[in-house]
Amino acid sequence: MIKHVEIIVTSIEEAILAEKYGASRLELIHSFDLGGLSPRQDLIAEVCNSVSIPVNVMVRPHGDSFIFDNNNMLQVKKEIDYIIEKTKANAIVFGTLTDSGNINFSQLEEVLKQIDNTALELTFHRAIDVSNDAVMNCHKLVSQYNKSKLTRVLSSGGFDKAVNGVTQLLQMRKICDDYGIILLVGSGVTPDNAFALSQQIACDEIHLGTGVRKNGVLSNVLFSKLFTSIS
Repeated sequence: MIKHVEIIVTSIEEAILAEKYGASRLELIHSFDLGGLSPRQDLIAEVCNSVSIPVNVMVRPHGDSFIFDNNNMLQVKKEIDYIIEKTKANAIVFGTLTDSGNINFSQLEEVLKQIDNTALELTFHRAIDVSNDAVMNCHKLVSQYNKSKLTRVLSSGGFDKAVNGVTQLLQMRKICDDYGIILLVGSGVTPDNAFALSQQIACDEIHLGTGVRKNGVLSNVLFSKLFTSIS
């Protein structure tokens, strides 16, 4: 049974609508086209103050890849400092890879240490889906950091859309369960496939963006269809 529906938003107006339509958590991003980038800092604070549900904030300095150099990581840390000091965000959404396509544990460790004594959680995002092996990297990730601020792994099983990665997502869900981490299923989730995905993978959290939008606008009709399908 689906317990949490996380919705991608890009503005205060979308955040307020998503909560009104039934979202239980938000992921605040900039730029759908690039798969999500860090939003403006002032927007983060404004969105957090405009809704009563948790707001998770994308921290991604560029859209070229999930590989970050030292300057990129300085920007990441500045953004996280602002989130810690100036906002009521629930979590950061962050992922980083090495040139060889594995999780960059050194950079992840830096970020986890930065949020260690704060209220922030961390969702490792879909960088894992373009790693060299999503299932293997999921196991390495959650087995190493299950006692840290890592609470979720957002994934489509290594495919463009979750419906194509069901076999891998089921493996990842079992791995996450073993270590007390939540698998958040996302990418291509719609009101038409959400229930079937949740049943096949036995997941209780889903993540939607375009799936609840019509012509790029959040749709109350699609939200209603979604909640009817999963209730």
